Amino acid sequence: MADGNDPAVTQNASSMEGALAQWQQYKQKAESGEFRMDAQIGDALRGRAQTMLDGLEGVLLVTAKQLGRIGGFGTLPSAEALQAKFENKAVNDSDSAVNQLKKHIDLVTLMRDTYALSIRKLSDTDQANAGQFNNMDV
Repeated sequence: MADGNDPAVTQNASSMEGALAQWQQYKQKAESGEFRMDAQIGDALRGRAQTMLDGLEGVLLVTAKQLGRIGGFGTLPSAEALQAKFENKAVNDSDSAVNQLKKHIDLVTLMRDTYALSIRKLSDTDQANAGQFNNMDV
């Protein structure tokens, strides 16, 4: 089993942290109005992110949490220790399946919110520009 010292685990954690940091920057740019996108494209991306969230939260996370109680290992002390190890790997460990899914849920939530914000900022800018245009004397 991989542990916290496994290079693959460390690389995956680093990738997730990098992705979260990148999307936090995008969100900050969307908040300041620097990151804007076409409403149709942004809405489609936001909708896809919501679909992904529904799957992550509604199916995968629920299923992963059910792995916190598994059986069939027997009553030998070594079997019970192995059962506990698998249950922890599924739910309790810092790199458990549940915790990894929660990180992905955080990322996709950030993406969805960033798309929504970038659309709103573009719409707000368009309305402000239209208002200025309408107030001009011709």
